[in-house]
Amino acid sequence: MITSTEVVLTPTEAKRLLSKAVLDRDEVKKALDQGMLVVHPSSTSIFMLEELGLKLHEEGIWICGHISPKGLCISRKNIVRGKSLPQHERAAAYPFELVIRKGELIPFAESTLSLVLDQVTEDDVFVKAVNAIDPMGKVGVLLAARSTGGSVGKVIQKQKKVNFKVIIPVGLEKRIPIPLGRAIKAAMKTTKAQGIPCSIWRLRGTIITEIEAFKQLCDVEAIPISAGGVCGAEGAIVWVLQGEEKKVEKAYDLCEQIHGHELPYELDVFECEECIHQSCNLAGKKWPPK
Repeated sequence: MITSTEVVLTPTEAKRLLSKAVLDRDEVKKALDQGMLVVHPSSTSIFMLEELGLKLHEEGIWICGHISPKGLCISRKNIVRGKSLPQHERAAAYPFELVIRKGELIPFAESTLSLVLDQVTEDDVFVKAVNAIDPMGKVGVLLAARSTGGSVGKVIQKQKKVNFKVIIPVGLEKRIPIPLGRAIKAAMKTTKAQGIPCSIWRLRGTIITEIEAFKQLCDVEAIPISAGGVCGAEGAIVWVLQGEEKKVEKAYDLCEQIHGHELPYELDVFECEECIHQSCNLAGKKWPPK
């Protein structure tokens, strides 16, 4: 019997769903068993550690750049570490704390981007969440390193030489209503921002939205029917799940399991008045403004 039900996923709940779907993929299971799973730190991918029963290193970075009420911002640890290095060395020394080799989180000292990319093979998997998905399914990532592409630019260059797999989890609350190419061109022209001016770079790989996640995990069709909310549900999407009764029930139970989950760590950022990021337009200013 075909049936349907409605569920609501906040952006954070969707991130846990996406993390489950990434870990359920055969190439990821193989990388965890035999090679490396390289996970770019983000508020989406951090849930993968929880799913694997792993804990972030005390000195670890769990989020890089982010969009907050202040604007376009970056974590305190990233700013401090980057400040001590010459500009041309920052991307190579980028700390990839979320590197899992044969099921274990590898030591902090061995997980800089340059070391990881020296070791990566075509059997390994790189997971990177993004900031935009356009109507055609093309995805883009915000980058403060506008000319070089930063750490993502280094990964893209290496992937062209070593054909490792790239998996891109992205919640549909990040959908933009214009072609990605137009967004990329628009961002190139900006000289000022609320926070750190960013460019947008396209990223290619296997894209997993909630639609693919529900299909993979429960074999049901997920149809978004409305979006938005209040009181913490801002950016939420209402989904209709359709399929065989038992499979829909499985999907509903999965949503119940992740319902109410929040991010596992708090943001560690400078107060704007104390911030030392040179390109941020809010650095040295009082927030919130009076």
